[in-house]
Amino acid sequence: MKRIAIFLAMIIIIFSLFPFSQARGLTVDIYGPATVGTNGTYEYTIVINGNFDGYGYNLFLTGSNMSGGTTEELTGLSYTTNTFKVNITFPSRPETVYIYVMGIGIVNGSPEKTTSINYIQVNVVKSVPITLTLKNTEPYEIKNISISFFLNGRFIGTSNVSSMGPNSTVNVTYNYIGTFENGVNVLSARLNTNLVKFSSGSNYTTLYFYYGTPPNYDWLWYLLAGITLFTLAIIYFYSSGKKRPGAPKWKK
Repeated sequence: MKRIAIFLAMIIIIFSLFPFSQARGLTVDIYGPATVGTNGTYEYTIVINGNFDGYGYNLFLTGSNMSGGTTEELTGLSYTTNTFKVNITFPSRPETVYIYVMGIGIVNGSPEKTTSINYIQVNVVKSVPITLTLKNTEPYEIKNISISFFLNGRFIGTSNVSSMGPNSTVNVTYNYIGTFENGVNVLSARLNTNLVKFSSGSNYTTLYFYYGTPPNYDWLWYLLAGITLFTLAIIYFYSSGKKRPGAPKWKK
């Protein structure tokens, strides 16, 4: 918390150099997942409330190692809405990331801007990438493609492809951040259209996999071998101990 306080103080000092004002009420809120997967891209919503003619924001991320994640500052400005949606990519290693947003309120005809700063904490955890190949065999472009993922019959998330060109192929990766059941798991995916297919040639695909240490069935083979040897031994001793009939009289 001490590091956060120092960082916020630095932000306030930096932006105090500009003609901003705190006279009018302004609040900024950030909505989105609190736990995300490594290398994953997630959507967050920024809502700025206040009685202003225009709204804007400055957003940036901090963390111990932002490699693979969003590092540049994101900005936005609108005179028609106070709600903004942004896509944020998180780093490739598990850590804690802070998303800082400065909301800006603008009054027409005034050189001053009212600001408010807020932040949220996001836990980045190790994810399991699930990659599937999509094929568009049609001679035209297909838009708004959605893939729904299910684990053991339970919906776990979606991935979206904005468009696919005619006769094209694309790889789609979904980063799963949950847990698996010990034993056999069933992962399935379904497309929202029949025009695009998975590599299997269908708009639905299923994968079975084992999580944990597979059971060792070698003892069954040893047991089967032991039973076989025991049975053969019984047959042998029974055959050797059985009284053989005497030679035919005509051979005497």
